[in-house]
Amino acid sequence: MYSSPGRPRLAPGGALSLIIGLVLVWQSGTTRADLSFDGKNRFIMTGQRMAVTLANDGSTAALAEVSLNWGEPESEKSQPLPLAISKPLLRIDASKKANVEVFYQGTGLPTDRESYLLLSVLDVPLAAKTPHTMTVALRHRFKLLYRPALKSTLDEAMAGLSWAMQQETEGRLIADNPSPYYLTLSDIEATGSNGQRCDQPIEHLMLPPFSRQPLDIPSCQPASLRYQIVSDAGNLRPYGATLSTDKKSHGSAQF
Repeated sequence: MYSSPGRPRLAPGGALSLIIGLVLVWQSGTTRADLSFDGKNRFIMTGQRMAVTLANDGSTAALAEVSLNWGEPESEKSQPLPLAISKPLLRIDASKKANVEVFYQGTGLPTDRESYLLLSVLDVPLAAKTPHTMTVALRHRFKLLYRPALKSTLDEAMAGLSWAMQQETEGRLIADNPSPYYLTLSDIEATGSNGQRCDQPIEHLMLPPFSRQPLDIPSCQPASLRYQIVSDAGNLRPYGATLSTDKKSHGSAQF
């Protein structure tokens, strides 16, 4: 359901951090989408506890199942999750709100970089009143980034992102994120020296901290880039970069 940073072209959904999946529970042609999240599409956790507000916008009570998992698949095999949910299962009355807290035990996550997790909320449907029907539930997945006290800011991390052409392979770009932040990019559009767009924009790319990511632009040798970076609030900030074959190019904000 979520995208691996190593497969940028396969990730649907653009730059949004909210990932919605369908779960077949009983039998019906209806879906349930009464839960909302106060306009949030991502969460930034900076201490040992954080509250998440769930709202039931429907006319009947809702049952929500809340869980937390590693965002990086390989992390699941390396260590247990050092966080917990206060209410893994909760009932929310019609037109009411409820808070779920995320707790961090204080150790187990890196202190020099962000950690990427997925907060999952399943809107559990009521039992079907009509036999031989199917009810389709919605599972919402949100990026949750745990952010320790870091010396640099996210704005500095955005400005520090650099690009370089790989001389050994024509049409290959290297995105370099030297910061301790996860950077989520959207709509990366490469343009050739003739001003023509090289290929379809790359919809989504998530760069882990202190990482370098190759991007293949097979249709031409790009001369410039336009892209957007997702802010903490989930907004898109436009950037651009002029590419050079002999040095790194840093992106600059576009207004």
